[in-house]
Amino acid sequence: MVLEIKKLEAPLGALVYGWQPGEVLSRVDQRSIREGLYKHQVLVFRGHKQPTDAELVRFAAHFGILIKGSEWFGDIDHLPEILRVNNLIDEDGVPEGTGASSSLEWHADYSYVATVGKESFLEAVELPVNNNPQTCFCSQSDAFERLPSAMKKMLRPLRAYHSITRQKSQKGDTPITADINGEYNVRDDFKAKRERNRQLGVNAPEIPEAEHPVVIRHPDTDREILYVSKGITRQILDLPKDESNALLKELAAHSTAADYVYSHQWLVGDMVVFDTLGTLHRRDAWDPTERRVMRQLSSLWTPPVESVVV
Repeated sequence: MVLEIKKLEAPLGALVYGWQPGEVLSRVDQRSIREGLYKHQVLVFRGHKQPTDAELVRFAAHFGILIKGSEWFGDIDHLPEILRVNNLIDEDGVPEGTGASSSLEWHADYSYVATVGKESFLEAVELPVNNNPQTCFCSQSDAFERLPSAMKKMLRPLRAYHSITRQKSQKGDTPITADINGEYNVRDDFKAKRERNRQLGVNAPEIPEAEHPVVIRHPDTDREILYVSKGITRQILDLPKDESNALLKELAAHSTAADYVYSHQWLVGDMVVFDTLGTLHRRDAWDPTERRVMRQLSSLWTPPVESVVV
């Protein structure tokens, strides 16, 4: 295959043409994609035949060991590496996937896991006819570089707590039972799925929680990354809650400023490969009566510094 990578007129991102999902990637193609990802952080693959589930897993596996994310979300799938991100409900009233139709706040995939996500793959299978939601991306390595030197020095020793199901406070950990940021709450899906799984005798693992450094170094680019997000980072450790909240709010406003964001307008068949370690992304809401069906995968990275499962 012959791959063509064209930079987007945006703060980050590039279009990729020529991918053939039915063909095995050559070493040359793998190197071109990796180099494009290092340079642009977001690659939009377009104009190809839709891959099968197996082809999608095979492609993503070139980047590393894949996270079996669907198991954490209570899904039952023959390929647990694929997270079905959709707003579909089966005939028993159980969500068929994860994500509903609400907005998703800025986050890095699987930052709440000790072995965090490194690259992510998100593909559009079916999109709403009206009010097709955008997915937005921003660079966390660029965001760190834009910080004042004194702020960089202050942030480097700090660690933060990441969770999608709990809120850490000085009084202990309490479940998140409401939309704390006005976006989709994963707990809403669990009730029906867990009851179904209980009846079927399926034991799904608990969704993990973790602590990570606020600043990490990317293993491929060697750039320092601001590794916090509005959607998943609950508290900067060893800071009073009010100080932590204020600092996280300041960092979120800095890193997601509109001038530094790429907003992707989806077409059916688009597959976006992005550096989930070095970027944040968010999603708009849409009319829940309209179907939106996506397939998502992520590869693993084990940080060289200690990250803690909590």
